[in-house]
Amino acid sequence: MGRAHRLLLMLLLALGLGGGCATVPPLQTIPDVATIAGEWSGVIQYGRGSYEPFYLTVNPDGSLIAWWGLYTRYGRVDLSQERPRFTLYTWNGDLEYLAGGGRRVLILRSDFGDLYTYLTPYS
Repeated sequence: MGRAHRLLLMLLLALGLGGGCATVPPLQTIPDVATIAGEWSGVIQYGRGSYEPFYLTVNPDGSLIAWWGLYTRYGRVDLSQERPRFTLYTWNGDLEYLAGGGRRVLILRSDFGDLYTYLTPYS
């Protein structure tokens, strides 16, 4: 299975599209970190391994804590640039926030494609 197919499968699983009736909410601006503060969960493929549960805490001060498997990593949210950005351990990349219809989604996409995760609020 190619990388594009795996990413699509991950997205479909995260959205719960088994019934085919959910839609992706629209992209939103992030006026302040409080908008995305909280606990989030999704999946990550680390290296070439299998997909693992991935958890992210976004603190109101902009700090990040991520954990999956045996790993815990710390980072920051940066809203001072043209696009929202994140730094997490050795990764830097774009942070996207999608919201609407009662759904909230965070997408972290590293600059070099070695990290991509789709997260929803953890409850």
